[in-house]
Amino acid sequence: MRAPELSNHPGVADSVEIRALRKALELAGGRKALAARLGLKARELERWLSGKAAIPREALLRVVDVLLDELAPPAEGDDGEPPAPRFSAPPARRDCD
Repeated sequence: MRAPELSNHPGVADSVEIRALRKALELAGGRKALAARLGLKARELERWLSGKAAIPREALLRVVDVLLDELAPPAEGDDGEPPAPRFSAPPARRDCD
C-alpha cells in the first residue's frame, strides 16, 4: 500500500506553514519586527497564526527567506550585519540591432 502524499494533506501543510511562521517570529524578534520585515501589518500575522486566514504563497516565501537568512551559517569574514534584502533580477535587456 502506498503512503499518502503529505503535501496534499491540509493539516500537514497548515502545520508546516504555522511552524515556519512561528520560527520566523522568534528569529525576527516578535510580531512587530517580522511584520515590518515582511512589509505588512502585525494584525495580518495574527490572522494567519489564529487560522482565520490562510498565509498567501508570496508571504510564505518571504517567511522562508527570513528563515534562510537567519539560519544560514556565517560566511568567512562576516561582519555580523544582517544580509541585504533580496530582490529579483532586473528584466533582461533586449538589444535590437
